[in-house]
Amino acid sequence: MGVNRWKRLAPVTAIVASAAMVLAGCGGSGDDDKAADNSKLTVWIMGEGGDAQTKFLDGVEAEFKKKHPETDVVVQYIPWLEAPKKFQAALAGGEGPDVTELGNTETQGWAAQEALADVTDKFNGWSEGKDILPDLVKNAQLDGKQYGVPWYAGVRAIYYRTDWFAEAGVQPPTSWDELVATAKAVQAKKPGTYGIALPGNSELPFYSFLWAAGGEIATKQGDTWKSGYNTPEAQKAVKFWTDLVTVHKVAPPAAAGWNEVDARTQFATGKAAMAFAGSWQGGAMKKDNPEIEKVWGTFPIPGPDGKPAPAFAGGSDIALWKDSKRQALAWDYLTVLLSKQKDQEFASSLNFFPVYQDLVGGGNYANDKVMAAFATTMQNTKLTPLTPKWVEVSRTKTVTQAMNSSVIKGQKTVEKATADAATEMEGILNSK
Repeated sequence: MGVNRWKRLAPVTAIVASAAMVLAGCGGSGDDDKAADNSKLTVWIMGEGGDAQTKFLDGVEAEFKKKHPETDVVVQYIPWLEAPKKFQAALAGGEGPDVTELGNTETQGWAAQEALADVTDKFNGWSEGKDILPDLVKNAQLDGKQYGVPWYAGVRAIYYRTDWFAEAGVQPPTSWDELVATAKAVQAKKPGTYGIALPGNSELPFYSFLWAAGGEIATKQGDTWKSGYNTPEAQKAVKFWTDLVTVHKVAPPAAAGWNEVDARTQFATGKAAMAFAGSWQGGAMKKDNPEIEKVWGTFPIPGPDGKPAPAFAGGSDIALWKDSKRQALAWDYLTVLLSKQKDQEFASSLNFFPVYQDLVGGGNYANDKVMAAFATTMQNTKLTPLTPKWVEVSRTKTVTQAMNSSVIKGQKTVEKATADAATEMEGILNSK
């Protein structure tokens, strides 16, 4: 989540349990499956993997093989940044997977390129699927057809140093003004550090400020997309975001080029009091500094008015590759991977959230010093524009990232940067 969207999110996640047993032969091309070599099922998982994820996927395979004992599941980890080239090569005639993970902002784009199988009928006949969060389900659709199934979900919040806050006599901020004041207070107490590790070259944390200011990324008016970046609300958000570096100086000029990995590393290694990050990134921070979890806490990204800001609902989808000759087999694997039991198991092991409404709700996370802030934020999420063109705006052209970085670097005014970004965005979204 998404990643980058969650780029987004780091290695992905998981979901369900034994629904595959119920859906015995429910799958696309039954005749093709009988003729295919079902001794191997290839699964592409995004990210670098890790011990916890590998152990989890081994458990999914063991469950799957109760029904398909002759099939070996071959999991291949695909680094997020290499995924587009890997997908394009497979589309051009290379060997594609049977099942693949992909960031939930990218499903529509790959569906439009006819990379993914239409699983509408399979999904509608799967009982557990009815409990998945509706917005996440909709995000994996194109022209009313289902091309992916949500796997895990995540949002961003702010990690902070509880010990540094105590020294400075401050509490987690609940408004934009308080965020600036708190950053300055802690920075003054800790010479050689700065208040916020700002990922100036990342889009997803910025969206919380955009939405909290009342702005939108883009809206569809009839058949035409209209960018929301050249509005007073968007300009207010861009000014606040970039002023953290240029005016308030609670983040360094280098932040113009930082992504979320850069920012979280600054926080973990003791160079910043706060950082925007997802709950799943805690493991990476502990690798950078095993002691950090003793002194960290989290709070929701604040809005300007004292209320938590909305956040992008990041995560990953699981899809079937359109050219796979093992579609029924692949669907059986998907329903094991995405069952409620497996969803909760995976989400808990990697600090993601499950995608089921009943699992996300309730008080499971209320007393967790890290997850409570993320759980609060999960109740107030939004999505990026629902169009297959969005991947070009977000990932290929990096329109939002370039807009903010140009202001931080002093290359453009807020007004010029937002106007240029709006023009570029509309050109892409409305292209034929």
